[in-house]
Amino acid sequence: MLISRIFSALAMLAIFLSSMFLFSGRYFSYVIYITSLLALYEWTKLLYFKPYEKKIFLLISVVLIYLIDSHLNTEVARIILLIASIFWLGMAPIFLICKINFKNFFFSAFIGWVVIMPLIISLNYLIQLSPGTVLIVLTTIWFADSGAYFFGKRFGKRKLAPSISPGKTWEGFIGALFVVSSFSIAMTYFGFVNSYISILFFNLILLLSVEGDLFESYIKRMAKVKDSGDLIPGHGGVLDRIDSLCSSLPLATLILMSPIFFGKII
Repeated sequence: MLISRIFSALAMLAIFLSSMFLFSGRYFSYVIYITSLLALYEWTKLLYFKPYEKKIFLLISVVLIYLIDSHLNTEVARIILLIASIFWLGMAPIFLICKINFKNFFFSAFIGWVVIMPLIISLNYLIQLSPGTVLIVLTTIWFADSGAYFFGKRFGKRKLAPSISPGKTWEGFIGALFVVSSFSIAMTYFGFVNSYISILFFNLILLLSVEGDLFESYIKRMAKVKDSGDLIPGHGGVLDRIDSLCSSLPLATLILMSPIFFGKII
């Protein structure tokens, strides 16, 4: 299990990095599109879409990805990212607190698009800034996940959200805060980012990434499954790997696009 997990992680990292840094990054978008479509397919399984509902949902998803790739302008992108940010800051916590069920196809489909589609816009914008920007932002999330895991395993006693994800603890969350804060201080000290305000920025990413993880755990608990899929050996499904990105990148990208902060954080 551990060997397959390590091998899968290295394979995913190799594909991701090569798509960013080789061939002038021209294949990066395609990797994101395929990843998003796989996650959307897993969404249809978690929400138990009927066969004809899956076809409709995935067909519209392909059309939306085409429109994002070919016809999206900056202002529309800002609006979509704003909608996604409002969802994660305002609506998703209500879903988690009130345990709202996703029984209606149209509602479930809309939430699926709100959760996953903005990730495409975020990564396409960040790669335009530079591959290094993508790497720094994603490394923050990976460090947060790793810090939460190791501190939770070593010190975890108090459950963060026992009814949603029993494995997550407050000690793991505090450990993630420590790791991400240390990482952002180091990035600023060595000149990889432009200001110590990045400490707040990266910890905001951390908070939203935790929410995304909890939200997907909530969806899986409703579906009564452990993983969103079995495509990635040792890791589960694609959605299991990108849930933190889906929740954190829209607002992070909005901040980096803002004239107030543009060029002042990364």
